[in-house]
Amino acid sequence: MGLQDKKHKKSQNDVSHDQLQEFIDLTKTSVITLSESIDNVTLGMDSTIKDNSHISGVVNDVSRSTGEQLRLVQNTSVKIEQLHSSVNTITESIDNMQELAIGSNEAVNNGRMNLDTYKTHINEVTASMQETANFIGILRENIAEIAETIKLIVRISDQLNMLSLNSSIEAARAGEAGRGFSVVAQQITVLSNDTKTRIGNINDILKKIMESSENVEDSINKSISDLENSNAIFDETLNSFGNITEKNKAVINKIDDVEKDIENISHVAKTTSDLSQQLSDSAQSINDMTEQVTEIIETEQDSFNNINSTVNDLKFMLGRLEGLVNKYNKDIRPVSKTPSETIKIGVVMPFGHEFWMQVREGVLYAKKELSKKNCIVDFMPIEDITLQKYMDAVNKCIDEKYAGIAMVGYYEELAALVDKAASKGIPCITFNSEFETPSKRLTFVGQNAYDSGVISADTIAKKIGEKGNILVVTSDKNITNHEIRRSGFNETISKYKDINLVGLIECHDSNDEAYKKVKDYLAKNRDLDGIYITAGGQMGTVNALADYNLTGKVKVVLYDFMQEILEAISKGSVTAAIGQDPFRQGHDPIIYLFNNAMNGELPPEKNMWTRIDVVDKSNVGNYLT
Repeated sequence: MGLQDKKHKKSQNDVSHDQLQEFIDLTKTSVITLSESIDNVTLGMDSTIKDNSHISGVVNDVSRSTGEQLRLVQNTSVKIEQLHSSVNTITESIDNMQELAIGSNEAVNNGRMNLDTYKTHINEVTASMQETANFIGILRENIAEIAETIKLIVRISDQLNMLSLNSSIEAARAGEAGRGFSVVAQQITVLSNDTKTRIGNINDILKKIMESSENVEDSINKSISDLENSNAIFDETLNSFGNITEKNKAVINKIDDVEKDIENISHVAKTTSDLSQQLSDSAQSINDMTEQVTEIIETEQDSFNNINSTVNDLKFMLGRLEGLVNKYNKDIRPVSKTPSETIKIGVVMPFGHEFWMQVREGVLYAKKELSKKNCIVDFMPIEDITLQKYMDAVNKCIDEKYAGIAMVGYYEELAALVDKAASKGIPCITFNSEFETPSKRLTFVGQNAYDSGVISADTIAKKIGEKGNILVVTSDKNITNHEIRRSGFNETISKYKDINLVGLIECHDSNDEAYKKVKDYLAKNRDLDGIYITAGGQMGTVNALADYNLTGKVKVVLYDFMQEILEAISKGSVTAAIGQDPFRQGHDPIIYLFNNAMNGELPPEKNMWTRIDVVDKSNVGNYLT
């Protein structure tokens, strides 16, 4: 509470000491940055020089091989050109083959058409022969009927002869009276005999006709049979022609496919020929370029050697700078004792925000100080902050028997882990944020949250002329450290009778949430003179004021010296920032834990408060990089 009572009055010696301390802190930060850069450059240079030598050898090998490659490429180009020429010849042959196949197909189709016509004629002849055979059959039937009739006539003639004989006998008995009848009877006998004679001749003729007709019928039947057999042969021939046609079509289709493939091959061969020429040109260029690269690498090798020499000079200057810092450094330092076996100190903290990057610089400086003391500083950043991730990291340090654990006391549940570690002989130090729950931690290293609230209240009261309305933006009312800040702020601001606290907004360290909620507040009430931000959400708040054209009109006091906040102070959108010495928060817990591990040395106090600095437009230039 003394800071509040003294109203921050400092002697000239105190101011000079603070300025010297600020200079030393900035120099330490520069040492870490420069050291990291030198280490990275050294590592990179060593690797680069080694790689450069390797590359030089490789390039020389490439240079030697490119000549051989060029020769091979040129030979390949000639062979590809020959292939292209051969493909063109094959293409011409395929075209000729296709023309022959098409001609053959046309001839087969004409043959099929001629066979169809011939078969039609054969069918007509067969039909005519069949009709003739039928006619001959009818003729034979008629001749057979004639033969039967002739037989009847013969029988009648025989009967007439018998009748004539009887008539002659009877005429003889009649005497003279029967003489005329006798003459008739004789004539009938003569006619009958003549008829029989002629009938015999007709029978002979009919026999010959029957014999001839049988021969004709046999011949016709044989011809019909032969024609029917011919039809079957014609059908088979037609089928064969059909098969030939189908296969010929298949051949033509295959030739078409082959022709397409040949065209593709020809195209590829032409493209390959062109590419081979380009490859030949490229190989020639590569051959020329490798010679140039060899010369450049030799030149770069000299440059690398010069850079390496410069880096060694920087290392020497860095050593002298560290020596100068140590000469005036009044901070806690590691004891001279070195452990016989390697020890580990774990650092568990949030990461990702720029503030924690500043804390990390203190961690890295402590790590550098302990790098030659057989001590490993295990930096364990937690980007997505959850209780479980914190507990896992702390339990890992306990299970692996670290020499000490430095942690940010974000969660009350971690207090039990601090006691668990202590029971196993592993000391813990909290920094930046502390538990409300009592624990067996060695000390807390960080800002006096109450005093920072007091200073924040006095600062904003001065900036608004000790009268007006102030809005408070906090992170979460469950975070102890932020609530202690707010408590110191509220108690101090209450002493200014003309200042009113008009509202409280929780933004959970989110710029987006702060932007929305502050805009919602301003939409309803713009009678505002100042905003006090206990934690995150700073730039969201600043942007909300800008949207209502209130930049610079509403005074903003917040925490931490991130680059964007320092720039905002320079531009006038932020009035003042309260620093909490992040470098020392990261550095001192590690050194206290190392000294405790070496000789049981305890921190001087149960709370090791870090500096509370105020930056506004008057001194922001000292902090901007």
